[in-house]
Amino acid sequence: MVALLAAAPVAAAPNTDGDNGPVLGAGLLSTPMVQGRAWTVGFNMNTLSDTNFRRTKEPEAGVRLTPSVSAAVGLPVGRQQLFLGGDFGRDYLLGNPEFNRNRSSIGGGVAWKLGSRCSGVVGAEYSSRLSFVFDQAELTDNVQNTDVIAASASCQTATGLGFAGSVRKSGIRNERPERAAFDLDSTTYSPSISYGTPTIGQFSLSGNFNNVSYPNRFAPTIDGPVGEGVRILSGRLGYSRNLGSRLQLSFGGSYLKTTPSPGVILAIDANGQVVQVPRDSFTGSGFDFSLDYSASSRLSIGIMATRNVRVSPNVGALFIVAQGYSANVNYKLSSKLDAGVGATHYRNDYRGSFTTPDEVRLRNNDTTTRVYAQLDYSPVALYSIGVVVAHQQRNADPDDFDFKSTTALLRLRVKFGRG
Repeated sequence: MVALLAAAPVAAAPNTDGDNGPVLGAGLLSTPMVQGRAWTVGFNMNTLSDTNFRRTKEPEAGVRLTPSVSAAVGLPVGRQQLFLGGDFGRDYLLGNPEFNRNRSSIGGGVAWKLGSRCSGVVGAEYSSRLSFVFDQAELTDNVQNTDVIAASASCQTATGLGFAGSVRKSGIRNERPERAAFDLDSTTYSPSISYGTPTIGQFSLSGNFNNVSYPNRFAPTIDGPVGEGVRILSGRLGYSRNLGSRLQLSFGGSYLKTTPSPGVILAIDANGQVVQVPRDSFTGSGFDFSLDYSASSRLSIGIMATRNVRVSPNVGALFIVAQGYSANVNYKLSSKLDAGVGATHYRNDYRGSFTTPDEVRLRNNDTTTRVYAQLDYSPVALYSIGVVVAHQQRNADPDDFDFKSTTALLRLRVKFGRG
């Protein structure tokens, strides 16, 4: 899998502060792959206190409790590894029962090997949960259902030359009728080729072809209503290397191109005439950078930056030109206690914006900044306790979508297993 991982662009993923992780651009599968003949069972309890749980200009404090149980199992069959996992829980917003919803996920597949140099993964997963995501305008009672089918393959030669490819098909549906326009289907193809040795590092050339359709959105054209969609193409040249035992470096440059479908729609001009108008597209450059430095056995520092094009099932936009930066410092206070601080900054430019009952004004752009500090205590492998205190602020155009919030998150995790 070396070639596949090295060819993938680095993304500065936000510290989610109790939010759901990203559905798109989050990797092939999120289901844990237990190795060997083994199993794990876990219990998680998250308690989040938020000064602005709705994420609106007028803050309203709230507390969210999220108990959940998870299980995963691995079973080797010859040289192939079967895996299956899932979780079930519920979100409780104290004093606001209209938001209380179940959350669940299940997934599985096979991690396969062919000979000594080729391997890959084939799998599928499904999840259903209340939409807690940092880019939505404000919290609603919307449950988001996601299904994914994915496969990958990679081969590495003795000379350091590697070939890899993956395909990922996902569908996202929103149960809240007012958010039906955000539903989307995405199919992504990602081929890559790489070459590397321990001496020179690794060079990679990769592509990403994402075909996105919005099944509940139609645009007026001269031939009648046509279903909306967008094609996103990116080509990346990247390099990664370990500089000694303490420094890991990765960076890349990308060519980005988006093609809306349909490319021309009908609109009414200032004179009240129906005219044909070309859709908003984008052609430009992207980048990614990642640096991890272990200053000592206790202290580590990480820096990340990225610029890319993405789509979202939570925003009234055809696509988003996104740019982000993050930095974190982690320090091991003892063998059982870890501390960390960090900051993230993101800018989203929304292209092809549209209104819905949940977003009555067009979103043009916004920046979101977040700072946090955390402590994690793990006295034994059986359980851990974590505390995260954070402040985040979104400045938007228009300013209807501005918000500030300060949160305190308490995490309790208990995990059993064998193997």
